[in-house]
Amino acid sequence: MTATNDAGRFFQTTDSIVENERKSRKSANTFGKPVKFPSKILAVEHNAYFDGSGDVLFAAEAAGTVTGLRLSTNELSASPRGPAAPLTCLASYGVGNAMRIFAGCWDKSIWTYTFELGATDAGKKVTNVSSFPAHADFVKCLVVAPTPDKQPVLISGGADGDVRFWTLEGKPLAKISPGCRGIESMVIDPLSSPESPVVVFSTSQREIFQLTIPSLSEISASTVKLSNAILAHETSVYSLHFDGDGDLWTASADKTAKRLVRENGWQPDTVLQHPDFVRDIVTHDKYGLVITACRDEEVRVWNRGTGALVHVFTGHFEEVTALALSGDMVLSVGIDATLRRWSLAPGDMQRAVSEAANPKLVDDVAEPQNELGMLTAEEEAELQAMMESEEADTLEKMARDDQ
Repeated sequence: MTATNDAGRFFQTTDSIVENERKSRKSANTFGKPVKFPSKILAVEHNAYFDGSGDVLFAAEAAGTVTGLRLSTNELSASPRGPAAPLTCLASYGVGNAMRIFAGCWDKSIWTYTFELGATDAGKKVTNVSSFPAHADFVKCLVVAPTPDKQPVLISGGADGDVRFWTLEGKPLAKISPGCRGIESMVIDPLSSPESPVVVFSTSQREIFQLTIPSLSEISASTVKLSNAILAHETSVYSLHFDGDGDLWTASADKTAKRLVRENGWQPDTVLQHPDFVRDIVTHDKYGLVITACRDEEVRVWNRGTGALVHVFTGHFEEVTALALSGDMVLSVGIDATLRRWSLAPGDMQRAVSEAANPKLVDDVAEPQNELGMLTAEEEAELQAMMESEEADTLEKMARDDQ
C-alpha cells in the first residue's frame, strides 16, 4: 500500500515537473505581443468612457487590483489598493466628468473605484475607493443597467446563486434566487425596449434566464420576474454575448460554444466544439467572426456564418480567461498574467493562417517587467485551489447528469 501511495506521489510529482517545464518553455514566446501584468487576470473591460479613443482597457486581477492598460503604449497603471482578495468581474458607469468602476470580489463584496476624468491622463485619477457587502459567496458577475425611468442600477450575480439589485451607492433594492448553485455571466439584451430593459444571465447548472427590469421605485423581489429557463447546454454557461443581429452566443463547460437564434425561440443553430471548457466568447460583426477563449490555452477564430474554424492563436501558457475587442484587434488575457492582442483584419488573418501552416522560428525576448505587487505563494495556492474546486464541481455535476 505504501509503495503504491509513494508511486502515486512520484508520478504526480513527475507530471507536475513536466508540466511546469512545458509552461516555462512556452512562456518565453512573444506571440500576440504580450504585456505582463502583476498577477493573474480574471476579467477585462474595454472602456471607451474613460478615454474616448478606446485606448484604455481595465483588468481585474487576482492580486486584488484594478489595473488600467493604455493599449498604444503598453503603460500599466494600478488603481489604489482596495481588497486583499482576487477580483473576478468588472462593470462601469460614467456621467459627466466622473466614472465609477465596480469590481466583484472573492471577499463577497463589491468594490467601487470613483474616477475624476480630466482632459489629460494626468487629470484622470481615482478620488475614492469603497466597498459594500453583497453576497454570501464570491461575486461572479456585474452589470450596470438602465431602468425604464432611466435610472442606473447595479445588478450582481454570486456563487451563492443569488441575483441582487443595488443603487450605484450600494443600497440594496432586491434579491431573487433562481434556485441554482451560482450565477456565471450577465449581459443586457441590446434589442430590448428602453421601456422594458432585459438582462440575460446564466448559471452554473446550465440554465439561461431573462429578467425585465422595473422602474427604480418598483424594484422588489416580487416585481422582478424570470422567464422560463433556456436550456442549450449540459452544464455551466460561463459567458454570454450578443452579436449585432441580436442573437446570443454562449460559452460553456460542456466544451462547446453556441449561437442561440432570437427568431427561433433561442434554439441553437451553430455549435462550436472545443477540447476543453470554453471560458469566453465575442463576435466581430464586421468580419463575420466568432472568437472563443478556452481552458486549453488557445484563442480560436471561427467563421460566424458557417461555424468553420478559421485559425487558432497560440501564445498563452495558462488558461485563457477573458476576451475583449478593440477595433480590428481581439485582446485575450489569462492565468499566465499576460494580455495578448491578435489582429482580425483580413490581410493579417491570411498571414497568420499561412504562418501556422508553415511555421518559422521566432526570436524570444524577455517578458516586460514592472514594479507592481505580485501574489504571495499562499494567495497563488488559494486561487489555484478555488479554480480546481470549481472545475471539479462542474465535472462532478456532468457525471451525475450522464448517469
